[in-house]
Amino acid sequence: MEHVLTEVATRVLARFESTPSTERLLIGIAGVPGSGKSTLAYPLVDRLNALLGVKVADPTEVDLENVVAAPGKEHPVDEVAVAVGLDGWHYSLEALDAFPDPVEARRRRGAAFTFDAASYVSFVQALRAQPYLASVPYPTFSHALKDPQPSSSPILPNHRIVVIEGLYCLLDVEPWREAAGLLDERIFVNVDREVVRDRLVRRHLHTGVETEREAAEKRVDLSDMLNGDHIREHLFEPTLQVSSLEDSAFAAALAQ
Repeated sequence: MEHVLTEVATRVLARFESTPSTERLLIGIAGVPGSGKSTLAYPLVDRLNALLGVKVADPTEVDLENVVAAPGKEHPVDEVAVAVGLDGWHYSLEALDAFPDPVEARRRRGAAFTFDAASYVSFVQALRAQPYLASVPYPTFSHALKDPQPSSSPILPNHRIVVIEGLYCLLDVEPWREAAGLLDERIFVNVDREVVRDRLVRRHLHTGVETEREAAEKRVDLSDMLNGDHIREHLFEPTLQVSSLEDSAFAAALAQ
């Protein structure tokens, strides 16, 4: 992971140094389910802040129960880089229940059509607004509630580097492509299809989503792999592709 993190941080920092002070640098990190997007995005933000002289008081944590990365702190006012997860734009369960086929909508939750893409596009457009908006609110996802919630800390003017990570950040279909086109760097995390399938099966078993391997494989094949194939087939051209990452803490937990 270290060499990938160093490569990306060096590239982003060089790009930031040439970015006008009146603009933000927007970074998108996408990949198929299980590719390691979060494992790259949140440590990247910590590395960038450290390189820019911002003290990182608490390390980024990875929530193994939900297998998503999350900041280990609220955004201090002196931070330059900040990470935002696309999961906050999931439609709520209540909204999914209003779909023409609510059972299918719930079963496929995590597919592109179960996200509020229009709201996400508006968020990225707001980040591009000049002059800076006083604050740009955004949603986060509560795994306890299984629904999106407003973030307690919006994007502020001092947040000049915004790293957005999520499955569909680089999706080349409407309306997603409009947001992808506004990103300065589009980073895609590559992973072999069979490697990521096995990783996802192990993940579902480890977290208790499924207790039998056959059931875990079925869940992966009928949801995660379909989403991943959709992403690969409709990929907005990346500016950088990197090798897949697996969270070291998660890998260690599986080895126990």
